[in-house]
Amino acid sequence: MTTLVKLPRFLLIKQFIESQINSGNWLVGARVPSENELAIRFSVSRMTARRALKELDDEGLLTRSPGLGSFVAKPKPAAPQINLPDVIEAAQAAGSYSCQTLEISAVHADGDTADLMKVDVGDNLYKGMFIHLVEGIPIQFQEIYVNPKMAPAFLKQNYGKVVPDAYLDWIASPSHTELKITAIMATASQKRKLLLTGEEQGVCMQLTMRKWLNDAVLSISVAINPAERYSLSSGV
Repeated sequence: MTTLVKLPRFLLIKQFIESQINSGNWLVGARVPSENELAIRFSVSRMTARRALKELDDEGLLTRSPGLGSFVAKPKPAAPQINLPDVIEAAQAAGSYSCQTLEISAVHADGDTADLMKVDVGDNLYKGMFIHLVEGIPIQFQEIYVNPKMAPAFLKQNYGKVVPDAYLDWIASPSHTELKITAIMATASQKRKLLLTGEEQGVCMQLTMRKWLNDAVLSISVAINPAERYSLSSGV
């Protein structure tokens, strides 16, 4: 036996308007029926018609002008997507990747780190510092802080075999990630770690990545990449 589900009236109005726009019957800038016209057409109250128009306005499909009515909105251009080429993953597949562990230890959060990790000053954290290499050439210096409650075995891993970020993704499965990309000049210490020489070779790309597990921060990583050894591409 088939059970028919009766849709709320405001959804029927939304579907009608969406179909008119998607089919090209109503073009950008076209005025759509008013609350009163929709209420009569669908035998509903003006409040029901108003809800449908408001939701379509909130979703960006319509634009509403007080005293004038509702109009088909201009589509918003798609935001360019930054594609980060995973040179480490590619190097692993080719067998040319290696990792040097400079430091891996338990530390206490200072003021700035506590703020970024959303913990209290003095709370326990895990810290790692790594150099990622492709065919023996450093391509990234990474400093990472990890919440030990979410990745208690972080200090015990062999990071010559598993990349720290890949381990965290596997063990904790972050719910979302924040990424910030900044152009910087490498410090003297960073230049030494990355084997950079010359003023022009100090230009680097800094990737700051904070991974969340619901409302708690799993980790924050700052990766320094020599500009000439790394590239970005974008597309829509």
